[in-house]
Amino acid sequence: MSQSSLISIRKGAGDGGLAARRAVIRWAWRLFRREWRQQLLVLGLLTLAVATAVFTAASAYNLAPVPGNAEFGMVNHYLQFNAITPEGLAQDIAFAETQYGTIEVIGRWFVAVPGSVESIEFRAQNPQGAYSGPMLALLDGRYPTHADEVAVTDDVAATFALGIGDPFALDGVARTVVGIVENPSDLNAEFALVSPSSDELPQEVIILVEATDEQVIPFRAPSGATTTRARRPGNEDVVAAVGVFGSTAVTMLLIALVATTSFMVIAQRRLRQLGMLAAVGGTEKHLRLVTVASGVMIGLLAGVIGVVIGLAAWLAATPFMEPVVGFRINPLNVPWWLIATNILLAIITASAAAWWPARRMARIPIILALSGRPPKPKPARRSAALAGFFILGGVVCLVLANQTSQLLIVIGTVATILGVLLIGPFVLQAVAAAAGSFPIAVRLALRDLARYQDRAGAALAAISLALGIAAAIVITSAAAEFTADKGNLAENQLLIRTGTAVQSEGDSIGGPFVPDRTPAELDNLEAQITRLTTVLNNAAVIPLDVAFDPAMEPDPAFGGRPTVTLGEYTDLGGISGYRDLTLLYVATPELLHYYGIDVETIDPAAEVLTVETGEIRFIGVSRLPGTRPELVANFEQISPSYSSLPGSFITPDALRQRGWETAPVGWLIEANGPLTAEQIAAARQIAADAGLTIESRDHQEGLLALRSRATAVGLFVALAILAMTVGLIRNEAAGDLRTLTAAGATSRIRRTLTAATAGTLALLGAVLGTAGAYVALIAGYMSDISALRHVPVLNLLLIVVGIPLIAVMAGWIMAGREPVMLSRQPIE
Repeated sequence: MSQSSLISIRKGAGDGGLAARRAVIRWAWRLFRREWRQQLLVLGLLTLAVATAVFTAASAYNLAPVPGNAEFGMVNHYLQFNAITPEGLAQDIAFAETQYGTIEVIGRWFVAVPGSVESIEFRAQNPQGAYSGPMLALLDGRYPTHADEVAVTDDVAATFALGIGDPFALDGVARTVVGIVENPSDLNAEFALVSPSSDELPQEVIILVEATDEQVIPFRAPSGATTTRARRPGNEDVVAAVGVFGSTAVTMLLIALVATTSFMVIAQRRLRQLGMLAAVGGTEKHLRLVTVASGVMIGLLAGVIGVVIGLAAWLAATPFMEPVVGFRINPLNVPWWLIATNILLAIITASAAAWWPARRMARIPIILALSGRPPKPKPARRSAALAGFFILGGVVCLVLANQTSQLLIVIGTVATILGVLLIGPFVLQAVAAAAGSFPIAVRLALRDLARYQDRAGAALAAISLALGIAAAIVITSAAAEFTADKGNLAENQLLIRTGTAVQSEGDSIGGPFVPDRTPAELDNLEAQITRLTTVLNNAAVIPLDVAFDPAMEPDPAFGGRPTVTLGEYTDLGGISGYRDLTLLYVATPELLHYYGIDVETIDPAAEVLTVETGEIRFIGVSRLPGTRPELVANFEQISPSYSSLPGSFITPDALRQRGWETAPVGWLIEANGPLTAEQIAAARQIAADAGLTIESRDHQEGLLALRSRATAVGLFVALAILAMTVGLIRNEAAGDLRTLTAAGATSRIRRTLTAATAGTLALLGAVLGTAGAYVALIAGYMSDISALRHVPVLNLLLIVVGIPLIAVMAGWIMAGREPVMLSRQPIE
């Protein structure tokens, strides 16, 4: 009887009904119990994935609402009043009570720390307030109850060497420290808490209200104070947990790829048994059911065990997470519905991973199945064409998304990932085809990967996905750390200003007045700057000058002369007028260098270079009474640089033509390398002695840690996948290894086989993953490609070079042992 007739008999026979399916499932259960050691890999991976998903979901569910708690307390809206007067404040609070019933009032003002651009927040808040419970907690001592008492956070206490009972008069009011407090929803928030009975007039007042948007939007302060309204985002915890579920799905995809490799090996190991089942009348459905049933069992078991481990880890880790994340956590606040969904996802993942190998093995002819030989690899041209289609489509979607369309970003990212994963079989066949010039052991390893391209392709896809995610995180964190729009200054820069400015959160430092200084005072400042640069190993100094109109008389009330600024018309809270946007600095080649501008290329007609948009006007310029500030007609738009660097300039020609003059307001100090904490501390001390303020780059430890952790996690995951898949592949090829050993293959040959297999998969996975990450990110950053110009070379070298080297060394060390029972094949 021909092979084709056997196939037709198998397809045409009846399926035996429920009894046959029950018998097949019972057989699958017995196989699962007998081969549980071989299936520990998939079980362990899925268990780890579920445990990680449960832990991460619980973390996100608790992390997401905390920023809202820190800002809104227990309510969904707040009102903020500025430009406050004592009489008007009482009037506004009374009106808010009539509108919303129960409210809570928090007063805030900011006092500069001498010699620093930082300031300390003073907060007048009732510890027993109706809504601010999540915003205030007592650590030691007691809350202030009188106007001459204050409680401070731990960092404020450390900065000023304060203890309970010590005096504290930073804002000019003598108070005694009576307690140590914190914001439990933001442990990084540092402030000084005073009694609501304090007579200090706050710079701004926050009123917490529980109301609808329709009730809050029309609110206007009766006193005319500037009113800002804010609404808390809805369902932050649920949105974050669902977001974690999405990342869990990506993780499950990674696990499914590895599990597919494992199930492919298991199905290959059972090939003769499946052939016997087909020979006695089993249909393709029965053959698929054997492997798929094992997948369901593994998924269910992994889901239950993973949930138990994940919850136990969450309960154990909660106390240690609080100081890291910066808020207090309720360990029992977990999304139970999402945890149940993770169990279901584990079952679906294992079943899906088992389905493809089951389908492949069920279609093998009976004679070939009984022989135990693997099916002939299919040409990978179709897979390569499909990969090219997905990659091209993903790139187009990411370019069109322009970092704004979330739907296109998701579609483009998924399509690019699928394209990179699908190209694996083609790459394996290409490498095998080019293996002719390699030594015999390496050639055997490469061709063995192409021979078993289904499982090797799944393994390569898993490694590529793991390293691609790690590379994408590394690249984007480097872009976030070094690009101008993600930081205030470069890591080798200091910004020195010639005055002490008080700032509230979100406001820019500086003002529209510049002090009149004598030549002697200016010489003294220059001497202090020279002293400061000496501490920084003779760093470069770039003066910062602003323009002023000499026709504008100095204002004694502000201690200086009004400068020329750029402003805009505004209408906030029913109050209209012109407000300052930014100081107008004098353009110099050294400053324009940070914007990539050559002075020679500036349009001669342009008076102003600025990052501002819209209708901008000259403020602080002499004009006729009743006339509006002059509209800036000739200006050239420039791209933003670091946020604390000057962003608006007047050209020297325009300065001369208008008859304006210049005054120094600061210096930009640029060292030859990144500034150390000791250098910044020494510079701050010199600045404080000279009455200057100093600003350095905001701390970027979070981004550095993210990049390092992403590299470490990617390395660990990739090596773990390599160890698992290489072990499976080499274990399945044990028969070939016995033949080689019997033919005289030495320990060196066996080591080379394993090392070449591991190194090839690691190298191809690292290259494909990193290339895929760059393709997606270049497409996504197409509108601002300069964001990717800072390449994290060390981290990428660890991924592209380090991981393959580690894989080769590990494969060489772990292999080489002579296989047992050379004379016969083990009985299945």
